Amino acid sequence: MKVIPVVPRGYCHGVVRAIRTLERVLADPSFPRPIHLLGRIVHNEFVVDSFRQRGVLCWDEPGKTRLELLENIETGTVVITAHGVGNDVWDLIRQKKLISVDATCPDVYRTHELIKDRTTRGIKILYIGKKDHPETEGALSLSPLVCLVERGEEIPFLPEMSDPVCITNQTTLSIREIGPMIEALRSRYPQAEVADEICPATRSRQEALLAANRHAEACVVVGDPRSNNTASLARLSETESRIRTFRIASVADLRAEMFHGIGSVTVTSGASTPPEITQAVIAWLQAL
Repeated sequence: MKVIPVVPRGYCHGVVRAIRTLERVLADPSFPRPIHLLGRIVHNEFVVDSFRQRGVLCWDEPGKTRLELLENIETGTVVITAHGVGNDVWDLIRQKKLISVDATCPDVYRTHELIKDRTTRGIKILYIGKKDHPETEGALSLSPLVCLVERGEEIPFLPEMSDPVCITNQTTLSIREIGPMIEALRSRYPQAEVADEICPATRSRQEALLAANRHAEACVVVGDPRSNNTASLARLSETESRIRTFRIASVADLRAEMFHGIGSVTVTSGASTPPEITQAVIAWLQAL
């Protein structure tokens, strides 16, 4: 079986920056202990577990917002994850007089600044994103003028707006899925400004996968089950390339019978997947 490693894949600059930031805090005794992670530093259980084993407290509970999680923290240092947080979280950190370190991805930060600029001027934001994703949570908390649009079928039922409108989005969405949603919103609100905020790393990885899949019969996408950019890669492979696609967390999820009759396979990984995990998958497939 021919194995085609897709390039680029894996860690993006925002993930690298977030991990290095947390490493720096751990190495510096001047930061008050314990070290708290408000959510997961990145969406990968292997990465989070490695920091847990070094004493980092990871506050992450399904259904709870970052603000609710912060209520549990009274002492130490709070590290903001790559997904960013809203004004309400920063306000509570200041009220509690906690030391904080911001590991927000620069691309997410840029989107936040765009939202703050437009809403300060009274412009409503139509934000395309996933409801329970921490990046979306942070964006929605920036202003009551931010309205979430999660699915295309919601668009016909959105209210009429004569005031200025800006359409923007979560940075890790699928390049194919977001296009039709933006066009549908522009058709509904012809006066709207469009600010497509899919980050360069997400876009380049998706485009590289689609190109590589033209020469393959199947695809393996490596990443955490909770990683949105990993999910976007897998959906693109299935819906655009229309080839058999396996979404796995690590080499432990692979079985030889999965690839019976397959002559060629691409391998890619989400932006929060450690490179050594993907490399182990590539080595296993090459040995097969």
